[in-house]
Amino acid sequence: MKSVRRALLALWALTLVGNVPATGAGRPAGWYAIVETTMGSFTIHLLPDQAPQTVAHFAAFAEGRMEWVDIVTGNKKKAPYYDGLAIHRVSAAQRFEAGDPTGTGHGAPLVYVPKEQGTESFSRPFRVGMTASSMQRISGVLFFVSMVAEPYLNASHNCFGEVVEGREIVEAICSVRTDDKKVPTTPVVIKHVAIEKSGNPPPLAEPVRYRPPKVVPMPREAGAP
Repeated sequence: MKSVRRALLALWALTLVGNVPATGAGRPAGWYAIVETTMGSFTIHLLPDQAPQTVAHFAAFAEGRMEWVDIVTGNKKKAPYYDGLAIHRVSAAQRFEAGDPTGTGHGAPLVYVPKEQGTESFSRPFRVGMTASSMQRISGVLFFVSMVAEPYLNASHNCFGEVVEGREIVEAICSVRTDDKKVPTTPVVIKHVAIEKSGNPPPLAEPVRYRPPKVVPMPREAGAP
């Protein structure tokens, strides 16, 4: 009788396990980016539901599935883009930016994504977004990681991820010494970005080339500076 009871309990336990969504490393089901830097690693929970093209571009560049032009040589490449790039801008105790091989913030491939905004925003700390130019063109390459809440970015930038592991690494990077141009005096380098999934989330979208509308400057009034 005891053996029958044990068998029934074992069968019941297996049934429960079968109903639990498969996850990797204890993470909830979804897509993640593991960013390994010379100061340590942190993990981003990507948000493809609210920013499908932003996530698609970030993942494609990270994995080397998207062709890009080397700004130094002018040659086309198709290799993991972020590997070996230094974080080029740090706003102390606020955020850091990466994705420009020239280190200026103006040398990344001219690839853009449409405005994609949802319920997740920069109103909370440890969010990940794409930078935007003064002409409100949102980059599909240059990204930043915030350490604090920055709700004033909600209207102009795409939030496409949240740091869920290694937040202390983000804080450490945001605390490095910089020069007067906010460039770290000791380089912080991205060694590798790995895109991983936990469980069985829907596949990521394929990146689609986006051409932002041309911005026509307003004519100046007579006597205006």
